Amino acid sequence: MDSDEEALDIGLLGTNLVQVFQQSGNLSDLDAGISQLKEAHFRLSQGHCEWGAVLDNLASAVQTRFEQQGDVRDINAAIQLHREVLTFCPSPHPNRGSSLNNLAIAVWTRFKQQGDAQDLDEAIQLHQEVLTLRTSPHPNRSSSLNNLAIAVQTRFQQRGDAQDLDEAIKLHREALVLCPSLHPSHGTTLSNLASAVETRFQQRGDVQDLEEAIQLHREALTLCPSPHPNRGSSLSNLAVAVQTRFQQQGDAQDINEVIQLHREALTLRPSPDPNHDNSLDNLVLAIGSRFRKQGDAQDLDEAIQLAREALTLRPSTHPDRAMPLNNLAFAVRTRFEQQGDAQDLDEAIQLHREALTFCPSAHPGRSTTLNNLASAVETRFEHQGDAQDLDEAIQLHREALTLCPSPHPNRGSSLSNLAVAIETRFEQQRDAQDLDEAIQLHREALTLCPSAHPSRGTTLNNLASTVETRFEQQGDVQDLDEAIHLSQEGLILSPSPNPDRGHLLQNLAMFLVQSYDCGRDPDHLSDALALLQEASLYLFSSPLTRFKHTHLWARVAARHHHPSALPAYHAAINLLPQLAALHLDLRFRQQLLTTLKGSDLASGAAVCAVSLGKYATAVEFLEASRSVFWSQALHLRTPLDILGSAHPQLALQISALARELEQASFRETRRKLSSDRQNEAISIELEARQCHRLNSEWQLAIESVQMLPGFEDFMQPKGIMALKAAAVNGPVVILNAGNSSGHALLVKYSGEVHSMPLPDISLSSATWLVKLLRALSRSRFDLGEFVLDDTSSNEVFRGLLATLWESIVNPVLDALDLKKSANPQRLWWCPVGPLSFLPIHAAGIYDKETTDCVSDYVISSYTPTLSSLLDPPTHSDGQLKMTVMIQPESKFSPLPGTRTELEKIQERVPEQWLTALGDTMPTTVTTALTHLRESSIVHFACHGTQDEINPLDSGLVLTDGLLKVSEIMRKPDGSDGIRKNMALAFLSACETAKGDDQVPDEAMHLAATLLFTGFRGVVATMWTMNDLDGPKIADTFYEHLFRNCDPTANPPVVPDLTAAAHALHLAVAKLRQEPDIPFMRWVPFVHYGL
Repeated sequence: MDSDEEALDIGLLGTNLVQVFQQSGNLSDLDAGISQLKEAHFRLSQGHCEWGAVLDNLASAVQTRFEQQGDVRDINAAIQLHREVLTFCPSPHPNRGSSLNNLAIAVWTRFKQQGDAQDLDEAIQLHQEVLTLRTSPHPNRSSSLNNLAIAVQTRFQQRGDAQDLDEAIKLHREALVLCPSLHPSHGTTLSNLASAVETRFQQRGDVQDLEEAIQLHREALTLCPSPHPNRGSSLSNLAVAVQTRFQQQGDAQDINEVIQLHREALTLRPSPDPNHDNSLDNLVLAIGSRFRKQGDAQDLDEAIQLAREALTLRPSTHPDRAMPLNNLAFAVRTRFEQQGDAQDLDEAIQLHREALTFCPSAHPGRSTTLNNLASAVETRFEHQGDAQDLDEAIQLHREALTLCPSPHPNRGSSLSNLAVAIETRFEQQRDAQDLDEAIQLHREALTLCPSAHPSRGTTLNNLASTVETRFEQQGDVQDLDEAIHLSQEGLILSPSPNPDRGHLLQNLAMFLVQSYDCGRDPDHLSDALALLQEASLYLFSSPLTRFKHTHLWARVAARHHHPSALPAYHAAINLLPQLAALHLDLRFRQQLLTTLKGSDLASGAAVCAVSLGKYATAVEFLEASRSVFWSQALHLRTPLDILGSAHPQLALQISALARELEQASFRETRRKLSSDRQNEAISIELEARQCHRLNSEWQLAIESVQMLPGFEDFMQPKGIMALKAAAVNGPVVILNAGNSSGHALLVKYSGEVHSMPLPDISLSSATWLVKLLRALSRSRFDLGEFVLDDTSSNEVFRGLLATLWESIVNPVLDALDLKKSANPQRLWWCPVGPLSFLPIHAAGIYDKETTDCVSDYVISSYTPTLSSLLDPPTHSDGQLKMTVMIQPESKFSPLPGTRTELEKIQERVPEQWLTALGDTMPTTVTTALTHLRESSIVHFACHGTQDEINPLDSGLVLTDGLLKVSEIMRKPDGSDGIRKNMALAFLSACETAKGDDQVPDEAMHLAATLLFTGFRGVVATMWTMNDLDGPKIADTFYEHLFRNCDPTANPPVVPDLTAAAHALHLAVAKLRQEPDIPFMRWVPFVHYGL
């Protein structure tokens, strides 16, 4: 055998190995095949008649490896090899057409990866030359027509010349004529023509084009019965077209069909099928589309999970990595818009940035990726306010626009995006040129969206908003009229289930309110409120968006004294549990509620109800709209004894679901933002999907209970008759400050709820007092250019307490007809909003000669809600157990006074009941948790800290770390949730009742946490306490509490722990009597609960 024959055998082996790869997907087969073909090429004589064929096979194999691994050296080598083959095929060589075609496909492939317009132009030129060599009836003419049509269609997508799109359709139609129904390429040609016609629909909006595209794709699919090798691609093509129709018409049957088609395509393309990744991408997009239309959170969870899987299949060198990066970025950004988790937005930005690295300057997807990144960065600006983000967004949008010159098909969306960003900058900087430019850009975008264009509705709304902004600035009512007209047209073009319809309803409503306020059309107010009500009920918006629409409806109605205000507030309050839904982890629930900061929902709802004389409704509103975080968590620990007696199976089901949901509440959902760590993120997403399923089952179970006779109020917010029981041991005074004045709601066990106007306190004045108090509680107080010393600070504090007395407390005491008494009665304060940070319990006139203060009249306690005074008592095993935990040494400043504090307690509390930790025995977090759950009384003397960023990380500083709020909340594994004995907690530590300024109505502090875990009463501090005062307070407190106790009696005489408030009352009074003691030292001690 001569060397040429050996070379041909080697080449045949190489070709066979490449074919094996095409069946197996094993890259080692492809590498081996290329090695054999290279060897054959090296050995074969250059003049041999098969030399060109071997070279052509090598070029095709190297090109295939590029398509798998993305190494640009491979595609460059393939093109060079194809060019070399072409030199051996001069015209009229019979193989010239195929060589030209192969080179055209290789150059086209490089264009798709790198986006060089020269490659696209060369590919078109080569295909055109091929077509001239394949005149009818050449058997490959139809293939050349299709190839040229696809390339020309791509040029249209890059440059927007409508003649290119028309030519592409013409070429595809000619190809179809050459491929009659029995032709093997008939199905492929049908699909290609369908794709081009569908593209024309997207540009011109002619529904007949879309229907023709779907019909062509369906016909193509019938030609690909299972197991036809093209069935997967045909399924995908039909799915994409039907999805386009769904986006236009919103028919749920369409999107369900789309997802079914993509799922079938995916099953036909199992990994490592080369098209598996694309099918996964398509399914992600389809499920995401259904979520945006229908709002099922499980769809969003699945889309994110699948997008992460798709990303793992395309390593950092893969040429198509940009697609799953963008898909995942878009999905997590959508979740951010639904739920508000900043981690999702940061991840979206990072993913879009990485996607941009795969789209160099000439890449066809660069403009879209720039727009995606710009929009994400702009969203972060809207939530965090960093001006650099807005500047970057505008810069990115401008670059994207330069890549979309007229008549580029993406120019309209790029114009709109840039206009929105520039308008946002105008709202920040008030530069009139920005507003003018934004309007100009929006108008140009509208000219590119003719009447049937799918984006016309959104573009109309964008222009309307900008024109209305100019009205606000310049007062020209013609601008307002135009805004209303544009918005009305946009709304007509955005029927349900368009995901933007809720926003369009709100925008039009607010334009009409503007018109009404200008005295133009008296009907515009009722029209506006009807639109806001529709937006509040629009189920295709997220719960957070619906809440915002509903709250806006309530505020507008209340401001205009419209009768719909009360039902609007009721609807907004009913949405709160959905915002802190049980499928979310605790940290995220808290963060979501933080996003509502400044919403004044609770206060506004109560003010509205009080203004209508509905005082009981005001109490119910305040109860349902505050401490949502705690009430949601407590639902999972609702006693089921009564339900279990009547319906044991249902009670068992709810108990099991509650156990799983509570356990999942403590899961870790924070993830490292790295596109290469998707397996870890996938695990988190799978847990999220499971939690969504559990929450759905929970909601269905609760609804089924509420349908049973006698259980209609099961887990429903309590009504006034139940809430009044909270005042069985003394009145509860709810304090609320509105925009112009305040009021006190007086709740007694018997009789009606009364309202006491407080005209001298308002939301703004209460907020100012809180700021003043925060400044006073720091080590130094800066007020303008003045720095006050301790004496001056004490005088300012004296004035603050006097203000609280005169504006709030004294009027309330008068209304309750309370007098000074040596044996004062109990009273519970329940302050709302910023009032919850003020020392209402210490209000008074503290002159040197005489005093007139709260403690002269009542024994004060606080409660975050009335419901927390209604919780069933803890189960007791009859044994009193007290644990004292001190921490004299810590990484913060030493607390030597805690040793004295322990000594004082040991003097007052019988040793049979007392366990002491922290001096000779270390106080670890684990030990502390054990004693918390087993003790009747716990006393902590240590450092405390309130984490203002993550309140769940607030805690008590112990020997081995921080005993956090989140750890105290956690129920031990296997526990039934019933904490025995727990009655009283004494937190002799700093800031244990400070709370979170961002969400004042959520009681995010240690004292509330211990109430949640089951303690009936808690002693805590509103700010930093002095180490010297702990022993003094503890000594008097426990002296009173244990004064008549005897552990040796039969039965033992145990303390009445409901006397804790009285004991603290006496202890603080004694501390106050010390000479020259400043207010800052005795005021912070407070009592919560019973």
